[in-house]
Amino acid sequence: MSTTLGLDLGTNSIGWALTEEGTENNPKGLVACGVRIFQEAVDAKTRTPKNQARRAARSARKIIARRKMRKQALAAILKHVDLLPSDDCSYQAIVANSETLNPYLLRKRGLDEKLEPYELGRILYHLCQRRGFKSNRKALDKSHEDGKIKQSITNLSKQIQDSGCRTLGEFLFNQKQKRNIYTDRSMYEREFELIWNKQCEFYPSILTNALKIKIHRTIFFQRDLKIQKYLVGYCSLEPQRKRAARARLEFQDFRLPFVSMMDETP
Repeated sequence: MSTTLGLDLGTNSIGWALTEEGTENNPKGLVACGVRIFQEAVDAKTRTPKNQARRAARSARKIIARRKMRKQALAAILKHVDLLPSDDCSYQAIVANSETLNPYLLRKRGLDEKLEPYELGRILYHLCQRRGFKSNRKALDKSHEDGKIKQSITNLSKQIQDSGCRTLGEFLFNQKQKRNIYTDRSMYEREFELIWNKQCEFYPSILTNALKIKIHRTIFFQRDLKIQKYLVGYCSLEPQRKRAARARLEFQDFRLPFVSMMDETP
């Protein structure tokens, strides 16, 4: 006499049945059965994850907090080398006044002529505020290359080249629409290099190489994606080692005989 437990594993439920093989005089058959139903993790109508709004809000809070920390760190560096005033009122007047110190005009002028220290500081602060998009993907697939962001950046690069402008700032100075435009991180990095090299001719004692490295890292540094290796469980056969990835040949060789047996089962 043998006992068999059958399981039906679904995405939102687990069905089970327990059977016993009885004798000719005492047939038992089905002993018990049941099902456990779990609450779906997606909305029944839209099929979107229920925690999507909460996750999006958390992501937005992180972006805002990190942008604020980045600007505060850069402002501290610029104040230390007198590229921004130490007085809070004067500092706020410079970074908030876009009429007297138009950052796009300064970014254009900075390519060819000498700027005042505070004007250069305003440029660097503006580059920190809007530093462009940079993907964390190691390899971009075809669908991402044809996406909205990538296509918009490609079109913008072509427009800058056709206009004869040297940098993004010089191009945007001549444009009425300056917001809601997708830009690439490399555009800002190239503009940073051109403006820094030009202004270094006038302020060699202030704009040192060490300061350049420090400011460049503060503006353009981006965290790598968080490593998820801790999510890999331990092997049931060798508890001291992590589980092998399904894509590995070792896993396929181990799994193939069981798949063949299941296919042959009537």
